[in-house]
Amino acid sequence: MRQVIHTAADRVTAVLEYLLAIALFGLFSIVLLLVVLRYLFSATIIGGNEATAIAFVFITAIGAAIDLYENRHISITWFVDRLGAGQRAALNRFRLVVLAGLNAVVFWLSLEWIQRTGHFLMPALGVPQWVAQISIPLCCGLATLYCVVRLLPGKSPAA
Repeated sequence: MRQVIHTAADRVTAVLEYLLAIALFGLFSIVLLLVVLRYLFSATIIGGNEATAIAFVFITAIGAAIDLYENRHISITWFVDRLGAGQRAALNRFRLVVLAGLNAVVFWLSLEWIQRTGHFLMPALGVPQWVAQISIPLCCGLATLYCVVRLLPGKSPAA
């Protein structure tokens, strides 16, 4: 069962990485178009800047959750590297528990925040703010699940 969960998480991660690559290319294309329109034609796409900011938030947040799962986040390991293998593994498990808890709390609090403020419209796009705000519970939920999967036997917390 654990192997099935790890395999499923790895496949979801691969699909998300593929989608993020496409989204990043799309974001680059839109920003390039906005720059060309602004400086060559003195024109713009209404809501283009707001849409690119929202896309950037989604791309960054999902990428951060994936990097947490793949253990590719930025860290300074000078002190941890001086610990024994058992201590290092215990510390990494503790780190994952803390990160899972923190992300779970932010997930829960963000749902209340969206319920209170998500109905207001964004000025340029005219869509409700929840469209952008949903990135927080989505990505914190994903990060929480990834931490839990990393804590299961079969995928080393230090890997």
